[in-house]
Amino acid sequence: MNIPIPLIAKLTFATSLILLVFMGVLDNINLKNFRKVMIGYAVSNAEEIGDVIGQSTYDAMMKNDKSSLNSMIGRIAASENIEYIRLIDQKGRVAFSSKAGEVGSMVGIYAHRCTRCHSSAETGTTPPLAHNSRILVSKAGKESLGFTRAIRNEPACSSAACHFHPVEDTVLGHLDISISLEMLRKKSHEYRLEFVMLTCLLLLIIGILVTILTHYLVDIPVQKLVRHTVQVATGNLDSRVTVTSRDELGALSEAINRMTENLGTADRELKEWAESLEQKVEERSQAVMRMEEQLRRSEKLASLGTLSAGVAHEINNPLTGILLYASILGSDKRLDPALLPDLDKIISETKRCAGIVKDLLEFSRESLPAKEQIAITSLLDEVATLFHHHPDFSSIVITKQYDENIPLVSVDPNQIRQVFMNLVINAGHAMPHGGNLDISTEQSSDRQSIFISFKDTGTGIAEENLTRIFDPFFTTKAEGTGLGLAISYGIIANNGGKINVQSEVGKGTTFIISLPVICF
Repeated sequence: MNIPIPLIAKLTFATSLILLVFMGVLDNINLKNFRKVMIGYAVSNAEEIGDVIGQSTYDAMMKNDKSSLNSMIGRIAASENIEYIRLIDQKGRVAFSSKAGEVGSMVGIYAHRCTRCHSSAETGTTPPLAHNSRILVSKAGKESLGFTRAIRNEPACSSAACHFHPVEDTVLGHLDISISLEMLRKKSHEYRLEFVMLTCLLLLIIGILVTILTHYLVDIPVQKLVRHTVQVATGNLDSRVTVTSRDELGALSEAINRMTENLGTADRELKEWAESLEQKVEERSQAVMRMEEQLRRSEKLASLGTLSAGVAHEINNPLTGILLYASILGSDKRLDPALLPDLDKIISETKRCAGIVKDLLEFSRESLPAKEQIAITSLLDEVATLFHHHPDFSSIVITKQYDENIPLVSVDPNQIRQVFMNLVINAGHAMPHGGNLDISTEQSSDRQSIFISFKDTGTGIAEENLTRIFDPFFTTKAEGTGLGLAISYGIIANNGGKINVQSEVGKGTTFIISLPVICF
């Protein structure tokens, strides 16, 4: 069984381990620095002793007073940390020593404390004539500081009457001092012990502080996040984490809140989708039906176009003959004037049939649009200006609302003008007693197409007729042919656009044309 380890315990352990390693390294560095300082202090002390003894040796040699020199060196050697002091002449014989029994003994050049200088002499290098210090370790493991200083043949000394050393002898002997480093070892041990105790105290204090801070800054926020995730896992998507800081954990809490909110939104959308699935299926079915209706309409338009072309060609010639002979007959003086009204009726109805035939020919003719890049608003202004002065539009107010940033479109301007005029005429027929016609343009949200709207306040179109108004020969007007909207539908489709209608009886009708924009 795996026992979970709390996060605060892991952080406390890791922090303590890092601090322990850091304190250990710092302890070694401090101990080395302390030892270096203490050895430097011992060397400085040995130098001072060497200076005193050197000056005393010079004075004694000038006075030839060896007894006072030996007495003074003996008193200095009686210090607690000094192991011994001795004077060694040029030949390596001990002339004086604070240690009993060493006077008169010889110090070989290969002695441990002498090899540093004499090894240089054997290799041909110049040995140092000044004082020299080194760390010596006895067989028992005790450390001591060995200090050696040359006793030089000063000019005042070599010229004295009692002096028997020649001037060429630059070094008359050496002063050898040994200082015990046992006190240094004890001080180092005490220093390390104090440092370790201080380190343990600091570790304890830092550990407590880190634990407290980790608990409030990390553990509590993490526990809140854990409880929140448990709530979300059980399906409570309304749960939120209280954000109490602006650090990374606060940012994480806000991100989790946003994630939970998105999950809640998605869950509600799924439920709404499930609840409205039948409605969506019905809407999709109606969309499929509209597509099928458009397909049937296209097929019907194709068939009617072929039929209309044939019928128009067959009827056009007889109608032309009727109109011609009726016109000739009307100018014949032999005609009874009482028959002129009937003859005018024949001529007007024949012209009407000729117009129908013309519409049939135009409906059946699938001419390719001659597209140009135009500003659709200029075309709308042209059509609106044309109808401003039309007698049938004297009581109709035409208003224009254009998008100033509307882009250019690529269409056949003559065909599109015909569609606009047809829609304006239909709006005028729907408002026989006057009204408002609003012409507006706007750009789609994806900026790929534009919309042109013709909104009137006329009688409107019944709902059952909305699906048939683009069918050829369907009309609700007594004298209409039912080809105007069918032709407009075909023109818009050939120019790459779509036309839709929205209407409500008694409130008016809106035709919306969408055309693709030019992409640069």
